[in-house]
Amino acid sequence: MTQRLQPVIDLNYGEQEVLQRVLAEPQKIANALAPDDARENSRIVGVLQELAEAFAEVFFPVVEQLPDLEQTQQDLDMSR
Repeated sequence: MTQRLQPVIDLNYGEQEVLQRVLAEPQKIANALAPDDARENSRIVGVLQELAEAFAEVFFPVVEQLPDLEQTQQDLDMSR
């Protein structure tokens, strides 16, 4: 049975980066959680890939439009 989930998540920029990093490495996460269970490992990878696809469609374009924090910090440093 499949359920459609539509969560609402409030994340700051740093948390958004962490989420991107986690979703970019589903196999590493699966290996950490289920190193000796190939079936569970595969299920974890599948869920993380589905999450990554869902966030890629909606969330990540928004993240890409956020200001570059490194450039913003450089601009602040130069204005002092």
